Amino acid sequence: MDDDAIFDRPRREELQLIKAFLGITDPGKRQRVLRLAEQLADDASYEAAGLGAPRHPGPE
Repeated sequence: MDDDAIFDRPRREELQLIKAFLGITDPGKRQRVLRLAEQLADDASYEAAGLGAPRHPGPE
């Protein structure tokens, strides 16, 4: 298996995410995307710790 390909896949996804985020010109939509990304990261942390997903408040 190609170790560089395994390393490059996450990097490529990071760059795609950054490019897409920078393409959002509406500040409100950018904040929504940021909050969603933070919630997803929190969910992943809780799940990795075996705690299940946390409950998130509704949209502001």
